Amino acid sequence: MILVDYLFLSRELMRVQATPHVSNIVSQRVLEKVGFTKEGIIRKSSFNRGKWCDDYLYSILREEWKEPKIITKP
Repeated sequence: MILVDYLFLSRELMRVQATPHVSNIVSQRVLEKVGFTKEGIIRKSSFNRGKWCDDYLYSILREEWKEPKIITKP
């Protein structure tokens, strides 16, 4: 994921996190595919269409990030 590469290459961050809605299966799969770990549920953390909804907490640590995926020309 280019954004994760950018953040780790340009900032001295220890972790990057994301909070997809529990029903957003596609976002969860993308995060897991690029190396994020599901840490848990953030209960009633977002308000959508008149009701409180849960989100998942995903993160990737600098030491878990293997190498940049940004394609560069030599």
